[in-house]
Amino acid sequence: MQQLTLRVIKWIALFILLALALLCYSMGTMSGFIALIVVGLLLEAAFWLFGSRLISRKKPNQQTSQTS
Repeated sequence: MQQLTLRVIKWIALFILLALALLCYSMGTMSGFIALIVVGLLLEAAFWLFGSRLISRKKPNQQTSQTS
C-alpha cells in the first residue's frame, strides 16, 4: 500500500511539472519574456528525465521470473 501511494505521488508530481512547463511556455510567448520560456524548457526536461525513470523501472520479481 505504501509503494502504491509513493508511485501515485510521483505521477502527480510529473503531471504538475508538465503543467508548469506548459504554463511557462504560454506566459513566455504571450509576454515575450525569454526567461519564462527557458524555465519551461527546464521543467519539460525534468518531466522527461524523471518520467522515463518512473516508467522504465522493473520490479525485481519480474526480472527473476523472466530468466527462469
